[in-house]
Amino acid sequence: MGEKMKRFPITGMQRHKNIMGPRCVECQVSGRYLQFHENSALVSTEEFITVDVMPMLEDYDKPSKRICQLIIKREDLMNALAHVTPTEQV
Repeated sequence: MGEKMKRFPITGMQRHKNIMGPRCVECQVSGRYLQFHENSALVSTEEFITVDVMPMLEDYDKPSKRICQLIIKREDLMNALAHVTPTEQV
């Protein structure tokens, strides 16, 4: 049966992202990642998003310990991202 199976081409980075899940954003240099909570909180007219700063998983069988937690407004996050522009390609 192994001979008939076709391997789906996937990079190690993509496999790692698949394991981490869609609400994780990896730092490309520090060995940490942001873990966004599934639900946000609406208070009055503002939406607050909870984000955990986590160390990279050494062993996927053991849960990571949170470094710290941030509670940010969606509007502030989107506004900050709107002001980020790329510099020339390195």
